[in-house]
Amino acid sequence: MKIKLAGVKGYRNGYGKPFYYLRASGERIVDATTREPIDPEVEPERFAARVQAMKEQLAALPVVKAKAGTLLGLIEEWRGIPGTDGRSRRDPSPEWQALSPATRKSYERMIDPERGYLRRGLGMTLDRLLLQAITTPIVVKIRNKIAKKFGFWTGNYAVKVLSTMFEFGRLYGHVEVNPARGVPALDRPEDLEQQHRPWADSEFKAMLAGARHRGWNGIMLALGLGRYAGWPTGDIVHQPPSVWQRPRLIYIRRKTRKRRRVTNVLAPDALLAIFDEVDPDLEAVTLVSNEAGEPYTEDGLRTMINRLCRELAEEGKVKPGLNIHGLRHSLGTELYDLGVEKEARKQMMAHESDAASKVYERGGSRSIQADKAVRALNRKHKRAVKSAG
Repeated sequence: MKIKLAGVKGYRNGYGKPFYYLRASGERIVDATTREPIDPEVEPERFAARVQAMKEQLAALPVVKAKAGTLLGLIEEWRGIPGTDGRSRRDPSPEWQALSPATRKSYERMIDPERGYLRRGLGMTLDRLLLQAITTPIVVKIRNKIAKKFGFWTGNYAVKVLSTMFEFGRLYGHVEVNPARGVPALDRPEDLEQQHRPWADSEFKAMLAGARHRGWNGIMLALGLGRYAGWPTGDIVHQPPSVWQRPRLIYIRRKTRKRRRVTNVLAPDALLAIFDEVDPDLEAVTLVSNEAGEPYTEDGLRTMINRLCRELAEEGKVKPGLNIHGLRHSLGTELYDLGVEKEARKQMMAHESDAASKVYERGGSRSIQADKAVRALNRKHKRAVKSAG
């Protein structure tokens, strides 16, 4: 028997095991004594009683009220108040609603008053930070503290999110200037392993063969879409089958969904071959489905890829550390090394800015680019010699 309860979120991991959480707190729904999960299909009454008890416990917690003129107050005016902590719901600002769902989710991980990187990195509640006291040097200190605890990338991302939020605050008169504007990004440490490293061709072939051997057709298609279409994880698990209009992929990236920018690309021959082999169910909810015909979650897909990588690494077929987003970097780097012009690369990768494309240029081969420059010089000088003769 299946039941639906308000405020409960459920999903299955890569092994098909169900998990349930209380949306308001993010806490797993388990037995209060044994801490074992409660299956709502087996024990619906016990599950419902536990959910109600967790809701009552959450409602009994003291409610934090943001003070005006604090960082927490600005956050709540920008992204609203969900209304799940006992307070009245407050609608998000138009500027927050204009962000894509993926961007809002990403920003939430930074600014969440209880579990966000800002709160944990600073080690203090955000209602203690007065807006008037936050200057550019303070933003630099915030960047450095978060980078020390969570890594340089997260520190730089904190500056980006703060800059966007302070720009909102400036427009609405909460601050006179944006103190995060102009704060430089931290350089990547030279000894740090590359994030989302591109996959070697041999690694991709090994992973594809490994998925084929295990009968994981959905994983095969996910790998192909990441490698040859450059799809990030969010698109791989959420795009509907209708985006596949052979031989083209016609879709709107989840990251840019608010702008409704349509990407229409011809599928490379290697991806066509994978589509022909997998033959996805065009009546399913999503283009990429698991063995049961159900959609993957982003975490579920990552779990499957990580599991396959570990097993093949133990066999010496791939190097440890492969992740699904590395396939997007594989494609971006390959297009750059092939000399594909920037505008064509942007369309293929569904980038909205030149800055996004430069990320993949950093992973390209300097030797290949230098050789192209030498060949161009040689051609020029040969023409000059012929003309002179």
